[in-house]
Amino acid sequence: MNSGARSRLGGALRAITSSSSKTEQEQPKNEIEIVKLTPPEKLEDRYQFDLKLYDAGDRSKVFQATEKATGKDVIVKMRKKGFFSGGERVWRSVLTRIMNIEKSDNILGIDTIIEDDKAYYVVMQKCAGGELFDFLLNETDVPERECKRIMREILKAVDHLHSRGLIHRDIKPENVLFAKGPNEEEQRKLKLIDFDTAQDWSPKSPKAHRIVGTPGYIAPESFRGDYTPASDLWSVGVILYILMTGDMPYPEDVFGDDIAGNNQVGGAKMEQIYSRLKKFKIDFDCPPWPDFPQARDLCQQLLAFDPGDRSPSAADALQHPWLKE
Repeated sequence: MNSGARSRLGGALRAITSSSSKTEQEQPKNEIEIVKLTPPEKLEDRYQFDLKLYDAGDRSKVFQATEKATGKDVIVKMRKKGFFSGGERVWRSVLTRIMNIEKSDNILGIDTIIEDDKAYYVVMQKCAGGELFDFLLNETDVPERECKRIMREILKAVDHLHSRGLIHRDIKPENVLFAKGPNEEEQRKLKLIDFDTAQDWSPKSPKAHRIVGTPGYIAPESFRGDYTPASDLWSVGVILYILMTGDMPYPEDVFGDDIAGNNQVGGAKMEQIYSRLKKFKIDFDCPPWPDFPQARDLCQQLLAFDPGDRSPSAADALQHPWLKE
């Protein structure tokens, strides 16, 4: 909404998101069934690779491709073996869960997972409407009704995961895509993507040993190893704050230098970030908050420092008066 702030958002987001660190360490519940290629068959026998969309070096790459048998446009994410920090079986288990849960309009579906000797390949539906991140950078003013719609769509996706015992752990504008459908209504749908950091969750789940996610969107308690549904809601609150103001709720220096390689729970770096977050007071008096008290109330609930003070659930947040108007 605040067009003057939106130019500052790009620099802040790029600086913060550049230091994402992802690991998995929990024990798996079940083994995955995947399609395993055996020589001489190659992935290129099944897919025509058209464009490289993302390259994280040896660890992972993302391609736009075409399935040769059907002509269907897909996205293929490659995850090289040996880069799972001990959590390869967890990743396999959770991705299978994501692939098999009931379909949702707001979750980008996984078509299949393929394995060869060197890597895994996650084949997903193509969602060509662009990232919410780019939308935030390019839109000078976001109408209130559009902010509401975006929040409803994201919360529906989060509720879909949480109600099935899953948490995402890396909700951010880059992981929310606009669909590109045959009509305006379909094109406006939002889909949550990238489940590399997702995990099964229950009240008995142990603390994490390493921080995962993207600084700027990680909940305060997660810097101490606590990842819960409330942590995902914090991330949603950050997105709402950006939608309304064009700025991050916290300045960049709260997170200090790049935390990659320093993401051990209990480490001095993580404790420093936690302490800074606790001391900092989020500005809810800046424009346009005074003109939108209901939106501010929801954002304050989502960004409550104590997870016990946040909205009880994504389903509960969807019932907030601002989203019901």
